[in-house]
Amino acid sequence: MSNVIQFTQPYSLAFQHAIHFVLDKEGAFRPDMGYVNDPKDRGGETKAGISKRAYPNEDIKNLTLDRTIFLYHRDYWRQAYCAELPAGVSLAVFDGAVQHGWLSSVKMLQEVMGVKDDGIIGPKTKAAIASMDPEWVLARLLLRRARFYGRILIKNPSQGRFFEGWHNRLAHLSDACWQVVEGSSNPDYRKVA
Repeated sequence: MSNVIQFTQPYSLAFQHAIHFVLDKEGAFRPDMGYVNDPKDRGGETKAGISKRAYPNEDIKNLTLDRTIFLYHRDYWRQAYCAELPAGVSLAVFDGAVQHGWLSSVKMLQEVMGVKDDGIIGPKTKAAIASMDPEWVLARLLLRRARFYGRILIKNPSQGRFFEGWHNRLAHLSDACWQVVEGSSNPDYRKVA
């Protein structure tokens, strides 16, 4: 499968960049579209990052790329208010939503911003984000996420087999976010694929 996506919906450039990152990390560009059924993975049967645990009524094995993108947009991008966040920060929050659930990801952002972590991007959270340098927010958010991984291992040491992969993903996420963070002059942002 090619890593060039033909979008069937008019998604924003920020979402297109973010979904390309997530799909790449979830193996969606492999011939099997990232299909795995690892009995040690708590998500269970998974394809392109969409798990049977999260979507018990989806036919995971036969999930299409178009349906996958739709689910990510509806249930992660929109739920985590990513369209209302600065470039780069939106990608970090979106990827966090995919990995940990949208509510946890939004709460991590709010914790970093020093506002009530209620999972709602309301006026106070928006004001806090607007008053901060997006690069600072991004750096703090990525550090917070690394701590989140550590807490997963403390609660469930059997997940240690995924630890290196989680941190590799975080390093790649950092690179992808810095490509588009507000004020970036990187012309590659316009090259979604």
